[in-house]
Amino acid sequence: MVALASLASVTITSFLAVVLVRAAWHKAEGFLETVGFAQGYGLVPDAWAAPIVRALTAIEVAIVLALLVPSLRPLGGLAAAALFAGYGLLMATALMQGRSRIECGCGGAPQIVSAFTLARNALLALMGLTLAFLPVATVRPLEAAAAIAAALVLAAILTVTEKLASHLPHIHQQEEN
Repeated sequence: MVALASLASVTITSFLAVVLVRAAWHKAEGFLETVGFAQGYGLVPDAWAAPIVRALTAIEVAIVLALLVPSLRPLGGLAAAALFAGYGLLMATALMQGRSRIECGCGGAPQIVSAFTLARNALLALMGLTLAFLPVATVRPLEAAAAIAAALVLAAILTVTEKLASHLPHIHQQEEN
């Protein structure tokens, strides 16, 4: 049982690291675009958006580093859970205020904030929370390779699912016409 928990820990750690690196890269590479996405949420004054995006990028990188240091992994899992839950809360707040046509700004395929993005963030937060309570143990090289491969498969599934979900607004719009 401990061996399975250790493999799950390495898999979730690797997967969350990939998701967070992609998110941080997206914010850094398309900084001005991401600032525009943040402004689209309408939750803070526009002048605050750029510093907030910079801070979130740094936080995402810091969480990745915490995930990769075994003694900090539980803290990294809690921080990842809090970050994804916070992003979800921001999305839900924007939706409740009637902003139904805003870009997520999450990285990857462009996505309109929707029930899908809320569910995705809830699942990512749950994974971070789970990671915080899994044991941090050494795994053998072959086990580590298998766990990392599993994480990459999960990342590929997430990427494909997000790409498919990015088409949902267009599908719904055509159904209405």
